[in-house]
Amino acid sequence: MNRRNKYDTKDCLNLGDRAEVIFKKIARSKGWDVKEATERQNIDEHWDYLIKKDSKSFKVDVKAMKRISRSNQDVQDSWFWVEFHGVRSYDRGWLYDGKADLIAVERKDSFLIVKRRDLIKLAEKLVDKNSRVFSANEAKYKLYQRSGRLDLIAMIEIEKLKEIQWVNWKKLKSAIHF
Repeated sequence: MNRRNKYDTKDCLNLGDRAEVIFKKIARSKGWDVKEATERQNIDEHWDYLIKKDSKSFKVDVKAMKRISRSNQDVQDSWFWVEFHGVRSYDRGWLYDGKADLIAVERKDSFLIVKRRDLIKLAEKLVDKNSRVFSANEAKYKLYQRSGRLDLIAMIEIEKLKEIQWVNWKKLKSAIHF
């Protein structure tokens, strides 16, 4: 199955896969048992890994660093895209319909990890869901719908996520330049 969709004209899929591999290595280095989600769990339940340690277990959705807009050359780690509705008509997106307990947000040198339920509260507080914009560059705390798609997304400054941080896992030196 080809996982790349027609909108991925750069390297979004590769960036996501890379972030997941790095996260898995870090989790294992911290003593977590890591089990990969099935393709259906990844697509329909919006989680990448089940991590277990002692009596704790969490489903984790790993979010790679992204560009502000497709026209940007480089990824950045100042703003984070949040999905309020997915690309399929029945999918309310990973924020609301996801089964992940934790969201691992990639930064240049770490993964800032938050509880998805805390992120819902923060996103609802910060994002003006009555304001719609028509450019990715304007999507800071406002809803944006990509042309020809059903998704509703907005950007939140990553610094704001520190208010709800569960943990911050530093990248392994070997993983920073993966």
